[in-house]
Amino acid sequence: MARPYLGGSSAGIKSLTASATLQDADSGKVILFTPPSSEGNLVMTLPAVSNVGLEFTIIQISAYDTAVCKILSAEGNNLVGNIDAQTGAGDNAVASDDFIQFGSATVAGDFVKLVSDGSKWYVVGSCSKVTSNGMAFGAS
Repeated sequence: MARPYLGGSSAGIKSLTASATLQDADSGKVILFTPPSSEGNLVMTLPAVSNVGLEFTIIQISAYDTAVCKILSAEGNNLVGNIDAQTGAGDNAVASDDFIQFGSATVAGDFVKLVSDGSKWYVVGSCSKVTSNGMAFGAS
């Protein structure tokens, strides 16, 4: 069965190697990102949470060395959910959190899925470990 037509574009894969703002038309896509090759940041900004039903699966496709990636809520403080870890305790979003960070200890396959209900981004994630250099929620 073919995948349905979603959010103004056909679902598929979008690859990122530099910072970008995700668009409504990216909803339903799997976003694959490659960490920067040198020290620095890659920032993905989510579209407005008010657009009900937007959905993104964001997957890291290679291990980090020194850089970090942030998934940033455009409006801030509207992330709800948790990140499960293979080692150590997971991380749960708190009211002040406005980004998810993939740190220098994250590896290929670490991912998050985000879904908007019009007021919150609901987050489910999985990673190899949750530490200050792993994957965690954070506040600016």
